[in-house]
Amino acid sequence: MVDSTFREMTIENIQSYVELIDKEKDRTEKKGNDADLLFRGQRRDHPLLPKLARINLRGEINNIEKLIIDEFRRTSLPLSEFQPIDDWDLLALAQHHGLPTRLLDWTYSALAALYFTIREPAHKDEKNKHHHGVVWVLSPDVDDFRTNTDEFGPLSNKITKIFLPKIISRRISAQAGAFTAHKINANGRAISFEKHSKFKKKLLKIIIPPEHFPRIRHRLNMLGVNSAALFPDIDGLCSHLQWRYSFYEDEKQIKKALIRRSSGRKKPLR
Repeated sequence: MVDSTFREMTIENIQSYVELIDKEKDRTEKKGNDADLLFRGQRRDHPLLPKLARINLRGEINNIEKLIIDEFRRTSLPLSEFQPIDDWDLLALAQHHGLPTRLLDWTYSALAALYFTIREPAHKDEKNKHHHGVVWVLSPDVDDFRTNTDEFGPLSNKITKIFLPKIISRRISAQAGAFTAHKINANGRAISFEKHSKFKKKLLKIIIPPEHFPRIRHRLNMLGVNSAALFPDIDGLCSHLQWRYSFYEDEKQIKKALIRRSSGRKKPLR
């Protein structure tokens, strides 16, 4: 029986990650698909559902979605650096600032996705067990993209598609951002992307074991991939500086090595 689900691989460092991405790109090109790969990094291995479909809403999903968007449209204008032109712009802006929408974040940057996975220590459950993170790799076809945004609004989206937003925020630009715009079914639910009949065979799931988070985090910083670069605002800068001059819970071994090597120096080596 042919396996009709996504594939899974595990990596331990940046080198093996880049090699795997390179092989995946070669695989798609040999099949005649020249479309760029898309990536999504997750600290926790939860289903590929937009935030709107993951939280407990105070009412029916379609009604709550419209209320949230209408209120965001009414109240966000004085707070936004760029003014959205249409509902697609509005949802992209809202999504990048944490509002629950039917959009799911992706990026064209493999290293950005890896950073989003390991930027913080691995998730711990109630038994104090650390869990792995994941990077999803999507090999889309040309017809997977939503190109006729003038004809369809996001709330009338009848089929799950990839949506490329206009660059309406510095974060979208820095993160090479893209979205999947998900269909909300008549029963008020969305299908997990990894279970979607059209997309599950186009997915590769890369698992990052928790013990490798610290080393990968430091190596990505050495390559210029950190919070200051991917969140080009004061919040991103402060997050990066906090990490640079302190140690996360999972960085005990790195802390010991740095203390030994930086004896007599005024600041830790990062």
